[in-house]
Amino acid sequence: MKRPIPISAVLASACLWLGAPAVEAWTSKTHVEIARQAATIAPPDLFRQIKRNEEAFVAGLSASLASHAKASADGAELLRQIEAGATAAVAAIENHRPFREIVHHLGRLAVSAADANNPLTHSRADPEESRYRSDYEAYVASAAPRFPVIFYGEGRDVRSRTALGALVAQIESRGSGLYPLIGREYRRIGAVDGVRLFDDKSTAFGVGSIAFSHAVSDLAAIYRYVWIEAGGADRRELPVTQPGGEATSDGEQLGK
Repeated sequence: MKRPIPISAVLASACLWLGAPAVEAWTSKTHVEIARQAATIAPPDLFRQIKRNEEAFVAGLSASLASHAKASADGAELLRQIEAGATAAVAAIENHRPFREIVHHLGRLAVSAADANNPLTHSRADPEESRYRSDYEAYVASAAPRFPVIFYGEGRDVRSRTALGALVAQIESRGSGLYPLIGREYRRIGAVDGVRLFDDKSTAFGVGSIAFSHAVSDLAAIYRYVWIEAGGADRRELPVTQPGGEATSDGEQLGK
């Protein structure tokens, strides 16, 4: 069985466009990092266009972040935005719009994909969530530089609208499955102080790490879908298998 490919290994064979920015959790820097990592492993011809039009890419990111700042992120709305954004990007390529416009669409898509992979956007079932939400995001920001970022290939060779819908459904299912684990961790430690009390073997660390890696993997798959659906090519083969999840310190399996 093939193991997932560390994104660092993929980046090593690409140009050094990324640099090494600090990674934070669900902040503007996190969105930029997710977007740039995903773009670098997008189809090479599309990546070159993103790189040439980086200003438009960042403008799309900024515009989407600004609109999200005005309203709470909602999982169902984010998933709708992913499908609508991918469709708009395909149409822009097919209609021979300038690449700066196409790349702007891709920047906006990055924010939706990143936020949709935050488990806290998929439910409000835990009445205590408001107590720990900001603390957990601060914890993940502190832990993110230690995340072993992985590219998950399984289920991400997206070549149709139906397959795109299936990918979006996977995001929702995974987020809903991870959501209760965060509240459970806060009840386990009996305090709202994740930075001090969660260690790198905790479920809290595992959830954050998985969410970040899946955000990069999902966005890369969406970019590949946009390019191929619009008539582009990508001759590379994606890995198609992965382990059955990552175990936490207590042996619990986290979602794929």
